[in-house]
Amino acid sequence: MNLEKIKNRLEKEREELVLIIESYKKEPEEFLKESVSSADEIADRYEYKQEIHLKKEALEERLKEIERALRKIEEGNYGICENCGQKIEDQRLKIDLSAILCRKCALK
Repeated sequence: MNLEKIKNRLEKEREELVLIIESYKKEPEEFLKESVSSADEIADRYEYKQEIHLKKEALEERLKEIERALRKIEEGNYGICENCGQKIEDQRLKIDLSAILCRKCALK
């Protein structure tokens, strides 16, 4: 896979993540505007809000990984292990385009 294709795939994923994260920011606001009358409803809302927060956090972390990979492409060091400086295996990069460690270092 060439760098231009990798860059395009990473940029596409970044765009999708940004849209999803934005939707998570708006969705709870609408849900929380509705009035509640029981303790169960309050508990459900709290649970929902926590779940959305955790999902949003995971998506934001993935977004950071993608942005790091895009930076590495621009800097010319994409596919190089941040720990040992060796080339990251192609198979590993096919699984996760934003991998920053070779298999050996990731297992440590």
